Amino acid sequence: MEKNITGLIGYPLSHTLSPYMHNAVFKKYKMNWEYKVFELKKNELKNFIKNMKKENIKGVNVTVPYKQEIMKYLDTIDKGAEKIGAVNTIVNIKGKLKGYNTDYLGFEESLKKHKINLKGKDVVLFGAGGAAHAIVYVLQKHKPRIIDIINIDIPMAEKLVKKLKVKNARVWYLKESEVIDALVEGADFIINATSVGLDKKSMPYKIKKIKRKGIPVYDLIYNPPVTPFLKQAKKKGAKIINGLDMLIYQGMASFKIWTGRNSDYNTIVKALSAIK
Repeated sequence: MEKNITGLIGYPLSHTLSPYMHNAVFKKYKMNWEYKVFELKKNELKNFIKNMKKENIKGVNVTVPYKQEIMKYLDTIDKGAEKIGAVNTIVNIKGKLKGYNTDYLGFEESLKKHKINLKGKDVVLFGAGGAAHAIVYVLQKHKPRIIDIINIDIPMAEKLVKKLKVKNARVWYLKESEVIDALVEGADFIINATSVGLDKKSMPYKIKKIKRKGIPVYDLIYNPPVTPFLKQAKKKGAKIINGLDMLIYQGMASFKIWTGRNSDYNTIVKALSAIK
């Protein structure tokens, strides 16, 4: 019997933990499914999607840098993903591809787990790409006082604010300056939604001061588990959170979309903890 294939598309993908997560659950449930890694360069993306419709690929996750690019190749897009403007999960239903965004569900669940209350608080967000769209979508629901979006590309950040109709956002250019220092120092919650830090050396910004000890600093990167950004934040006394729970929860939502079954959090955690 032919295996049902799912997987991850993006570039680069050497850091991903997704196959360990999903394959552990497929094994636990004795399902004839497999999760693979499809590392694609930009010129390979269109052909992959075309072939995906014909082959036994039931669905894929999408990561950087294709969460927005991928949308033009899909047949339909879920309302949440449409509003966010980014897709991270695709399901193949008889050759028709539908896009979803489960990133925002993963982020929301992780906020609940860490008991983070943002009502009336000041939030600083680094990044304005596909992941940042999902984050801002969730942040708005939690009614912070202000969302300061710091990015290297100002038009991209302004586009995010306009697309999501954010009334309480400000956009700032990412550079080492007293203005950015003041924003970070005054924040109640700091998030890195850029991919800067994957190489274990770089960080989007060097944290000099934080408002008080114990404020949450969140990096969506989960591998390495402690990025240079989080390391810096920890030195200043912050409560650091990486993107692992967001990854697990978004993956569980993707699993449900593909298979119609609930995934298993404990199996995933056990599988990830076994990785050397």
